Amino acid sequence: MNIFNRVANSYDKLVGPFDLDEINEYLPLKSDGLLIDLGGGTGRVAFQLSEYVKDCFVLDYSYEMLQQAQKNTKILPLIQAVSENSPFKSNAINQIFLNDSLHHIQKQQQTLEECYRMLAPKGELIIREFDKKYFWNIFLIIGEAFLRFKSKFLSPKQLSAMCEKVGFSTRWMRPNKATFILIATKE
Repeated sequence: MNIFNRVANSYDKLVGPFDLDEINEYLPLKSDGLLIDLGGGTGRVAFQLSEYVKDCFVLDYSYEMLQQAQKNTKILPLIQAVSENSPFKSNAINQIFLNDSLHHIQKQQQTLEECYRMLAPKGELIIREFDKKYFWNIFLIIGEAFLRFKSKFLSPKQLSAMCEKVGFSTRWMRPNKATFILIATKE
């Protein structure tokens, strides 16, 4: 059984609230298009992002997490799918946002390739992750290993290289010491 299925009922309490204000200045949100919150789970992030974009979908593998999203908000379309094989057409999505979720995805390279396929030209993949090289994140990494999350954390340079291998141009910034935001643009 997927670990997220087991923690779905208490996930939002475990991780705490999402603070969009903390990172909003770093997000190049496009108000006129479709945004996918990939690995969006309970919809806590997508709900806030939906105020800034025309359409926002939550895509997640865990049925139970999506059930929580449905309880939390009735306005977001929810899609159960694996990140490396989505139901969206090629060149159809303006933006994809992964908040604290890429390290949980086992097929990271295939997921990046799928994001590239889905994104329209000039579309952006926005990834917010914990930097494995920041000392205090070691406790997060150990905690997730203890909980058997099978997480694979990347540094900004490692993630940039993976995205560039797919065909993205990348830039990244650090809103705080523990996290980074990588913007990958489909050229």
